[in-house]
Amino acid sequence: MSCLVRHCRVAHAALLALPSALPLALVANAAAPTDVSLQSEAVSKGRATDPNGPLDLDTAADLALMGHPDLARYVFDRAAIEGRRLQAGLKPNPEIGVDLENFAGDGLYQGADSLEATLRLQLLVERTGKREARIGVADAQGDQLAIELTLARLDVLASTTRHFIDVAETQAQFELTRRGLEYAEQTLLAAQRRVQAGAASSLETNRARIAVERANLALEHHEHELSVRRRHLAAQWGATEASFSEVRSELLQLPATPEYGEWLMRLRQSPHFARFDVERRLREADVTLARSQAVADPTFSAGVRRLQQTHDTALIASLLVPLPVRDRNQGNIAEALAVRDRLDRERRAAAVRSEAALYDLSQELKHARAQVESLRDTVIPQAREALGLTRRGYANGRYSQIDLLDAQRTLLELESEQLRNAADYHRTLAAIERMTALAPAARTGNPTP
Repeated sequence: MSCLVRHCRVAHAALLALPSALPLALVANAAAPTDVSLQSEAVSKGRATDPNGPLDLDTAADLALMGHPDLARYVFDRAAIEGRRLQAGLKPNPEIGVDLENFAGDGLYQGADSLEATLRLQLLVERTGKREARIGVADAQGDQLAIELTLARLDVLASTTRHFIDVAETQAQFELTRRGLEYAEQTLLAAQRRVQAGAASSLETNRARIAVERANLALEHHEHELSVRRRHLAAQWGATEASFSEVRSELLQLPATPEYGEWLMRLRQSPHFARFDVERRLREADVTLARSQAVADPTFSAGVRRLQQTHDTALIASLLVPLPVRDRNQGNIAEALAVRDRLDRERRAAAVRSEAALYDLSQELKHARAQVESLRDTVIPQAREALGLTRRGYANGRYSQIDLLDAQRTLLELESEQLRNAADYHRTLAAIERMTALAPAARTGNPTP
């Protein structure tokens, strides 16, 4: 597609597709080259086009990558890297100077009769390798910017996915609360009929009205929460308000997931660790540059001298070579080596932290799945059956209103718990996919944000 990034077109009509498609979406969006003119246009407009109508995750991801404010800076960062590389490749400027000697003194050197004037051109001659070392550092910084951009895109996609799940969950909770209000209103009507028939006291209608009021309060709470979460989702593409009507998802569909070992393998190949390789290339370039600066550059000059006393003209030349007796840039070299060698320890520490976090997330994922499946397959069907029996018993006078309200509340609470666990499952899976998204193939040269 001809937009800021080439996004893999995976259908997200159901949230079932969300976790299984997320790695592809993360890699395709994060690794795809960027049309700088389109991104610059998005930066100038401040945000992407707001969607109307239902919103799926695929569209939300495209919009976020087009208009997320955090990605705008990389257009300018790339321009800065290009300027840095241009500057690194420039040779030193020649210098021109004029020397005036033997004038305005005393004796023979009074006035300007003995003046000697020299016009000289001076040039610093860079030793072989210095210019290339500077360019190497700039190129390594370009590679570093590319991996930073990949990680930033992954963060944007993961954040958009989380906000999308938040909206999907709150939408479902809102509809569940609306159904709870319908239950309460039906119970109030039934209580009023029983009171009119003399089969119950007015206490039942009072109790039912309280249930209706509580349901209205819960509905207002979820309506407020939904508005806030919709706004947070729209902010992912720089919008100031949510213009979409709803998000499309099937929250209760849980896809199968890889084993922990496969995730661990992908984690070790992810951009999170690829950045250490890029960082090491940058530090190696710093070491090369520091070593190239260990020997100072000679300065050559040549010129023409005019001797006023004899009216003669002569050529002059000089060569100035610094002696590396004390300063051989050894301090900067030692610093560059230490920073380079520190990366191995940092990589190991990051691996320990990441693998521990991945294991924790994988266990949370299993727990959330077990909760959802138990509620869906066993507990909620039993609660529905109990509610049906209680309704019939209440209508026949065998069960009290308290039994009916309790059965309704139990079913609604179980369904709400099921939604929370399902949303937690998808959020956890999205976090795992963010950690384990495969890095794009290694590249050289400047990044293309």
